[in-house]
Amino acid sequence: MANHLEVMVEVIFHATEDSRRIFQPISELFQIKEEEFSQERILGHYGNPILLAKARLVKKRAEEFVKKLALKISKPQMSEIIENMDMHFEDYSLFLRISKNDLVRNQISIAQNNAVKIRIRMPIYKKDEIIEKYKELLNV
Repeated sequence: MANHLEVMVEVIFHATEDSRRIFQPISELFQIKEEEFSQERILGHYGNPILLAKARLVKKRAEEFVKKLALKISKPQMSEIIENMDMHFEDYSLFLRISKNDLVRNQISIAQNNAVKIRIRMPIYKKDEIIEKYKELLNV
C-alpha cells in the first residue's frame, strides 16, 4: 500500500503569523523541512497577504507520516475520527485538520479552524472498502 500512498500537507500563513513557529514543529514531529514546501504568496479576501505552503509526500515517506500522525492523535480524538470517518472523505481521500496552536506546543489535536490541512490519499477500488482500508492505515 505504501507505494501508492500520498499525503498533502497544506498550511496557510497570514501576514501576522511567523511561519517558523509552524515549520519547526512540523520538521521535528514529521521530518518535513521547510524547503520541501512549495510556497506561494497570494492575496486574501480583503487584500491581505497570505503565504500558502504545500508539501507532497509519497510512498514510504507518506506512510511514515501517517504512522507518526496516528500515534500522536489522542485516543478519544482518534475514536471520534473513526466514528465520523464518512465526514472526513472526499473522492476517496481522507481529510484531517490539525491545530496550528497545538502544533506550536509539539502536540497534535484535530481542529477545524486555524489548522494545518492534511489530505491522505490511497487507491481504493471498491467504495464499500474505504472506511476499512483507512482504519487499517491508521492502525485502528
